[in-house]
Amino acid sequence: MSLLQKKYAHLINPAVLRTHQKPILLATGVAAAAAPLLAYACSCYRQWLALGKGGVPYNVVGWLAQSAMHLIARTDTQLPVPRSFKSVHDVAALYGPAAAKSYRGSDSALEPRKGGAPVVPGFVAPQRQTSDAAGAATVDRQNAFLAALARANPALFDLQTSKLEGPPHRALWLRPEHARSQEEKEKESAKEQRFYVRLGAGSRGEWAHVHVEGSTHVTLSPVDAAAAIAAGWAQRHPLSGVGGKRAMLPWGYVLVYAPRDEEEWGVWRELVLAGARYAAEGAGVEVVVPE
Repeated sequence: MSLLQKKYAHLINPAVLRTHQKPILLATGVAAAAAPLLAYACSCYRQWLALGKGGVPYNVVGWLAQSAMHLIARTDTQLPVPRSFKSVHDVAALYGPAAAKSYRGSDSALEPRKGGAPVVPGFVAPQRQTSDAAGAATVDRQNAFLAALARANPALFDLQTSKLEGPPHRALWLRPEHARSQEEKEKESAKEQRFYVRLGAGSRGEWAHVHVEGSTHVTLSPVDAAAAIAAGWAQRHPLSGVGGKRAMLPWGYVLVYAPRDEEEWGVWRELVLAGARYAAEGAGVEVVVPE
């Protein structure tokens, strides 16, 4: 008998095994059932880490937090009109007259995006596309456009670190003094005064930021958001609209896909400008388009 057999002889004794047969079988069954679940969880965690930082802590706590958010997250992100509503005008009614129109500056419909939508994994946060990603030069150009938009409109916008995504993301913010129109300020009670509800109660005025792979979160009017989704240029965030009128993210908060060529750059630019005009609506200051 080996030294190992001598040391654990009492555990491998047939009589002992028969006595503890049920607990042993139960433990074995639990371990067998847990193994694939653990493997799946590890695989999901690795996929989530591959998306990079954004929105929640970049560790297992953040992964668990966003996993828990699935309990309230929506799955109709690619429908132009959320299932909760009959029409886009019903959505717009939550935010007042400013939300019931388009800000694209064109009466023509958006041309459909060529090809299918890029792959956007089903994680709640961060929301990213993992196919058709833009190159570094395009992402630099996108961020440069946001910076130029802020410089061209110093009375309206600030370029600051994103609150919704965290560093290193830079975001465009509506300046606090323009967060609500004067008419809305007069209607709101002192208790309820806050940043423009149409930009989201949790955004504090943030309305656009670019991600490292070129996708961009932009708050559009519900009308423009529906048009962009219908034409295949965007999809809503899973938490958009969750919470109703006082949601952290409004219904118009969408992920605009990364531009793949110069034509798509033009569409991306058009949607960002539409977001700028919507954010600034009621401020009494016209948005200046950077050259």
